[in-house]
Amino acid sequence: MPANMSIIESAMTGIPLPQDLSTSQADLAKTNGQSTSDLGMDAPRDYTEHDRILIAEIELAIKEADQCNFATEEKVAAMRARRWSRNAY
Repeated sequence: MPANMSIIESAMTGIPLPQDLSTSQADLAKTNGQSTSDLGMDAPRDYTEHDRILIAEIELAIKEADQCNFATEEKVAAMRARRWSRNAY
């Protein structure tokens, strides 16, 4: 294992982590009152949930597009204006 990989994290998660990530993970776990093992399980759980939601949104968008249910130019302009106004500060 390369010198910059954490053997401890590798044993806990089965995934060798760069030392800086391992240290960050340990610090975050301590701040949150979690074990590094619990925190290590949060990442794949969150990733899986994010992908599940994203896939459902994509499938809904495809269904709407198949039904020719598109946003009007006014709705698109309003969404763009809202997005840019949030990023303005």
